[in-house]
Amino acid sequence: MKSVNPNTGIKGMDVVLSRLNKEITAIKDRTMVGLMEAAILIRRDMDETPPLIPVDTGNLRQSWFVETFRSSTVWGLIMGFSANYAMFVHEMLSPGKPGWRYGPGKGRKRWYEPRPDSGPKFFEASLKRNEQQVLETIRDNAQIS
Repeated sequence: MKSVNPNTGIKGMDVVLSRLNKEITAIKDRTMVGLMEAAILIRRDMDETPPLIPVDTGNLRQSWFVETFRSSTVWGLIMGFSANYAMFVHEMLSPGKPGWRYGPGKGRKRWYEPRPDSGPKFFEASLKRNEQQVLETIRDNAQIS
């Protein structure tokens, strides 16, 4: 924000606008902190609340990533799994008998082997379960101090 003409109008307007601009920038920074905390919440939840992230070798679970981006007008956060088969495992809704899945090159496996309570839609379920808490985390961090 800028004063239209600093030599006219309300005295001290430039000081007020300068403070507002600093606070707006700080809100954006705190909001990014809130987004990062929300990503941590989601990742932790996928390891603690069923359906859990399936684990065979551990590669999928370890491929979790969080990336922030920022330009003058757009900023945000991307989170997900980088393993090339992550989407395949996430969307595998029991082909064949309920509770079973087919592992690439490994034949048939139960969802719960070797990790009990693992299963499809682990990421989606965590996002749905924690929607309100994610919003509260972002809001709490973005508040004006």
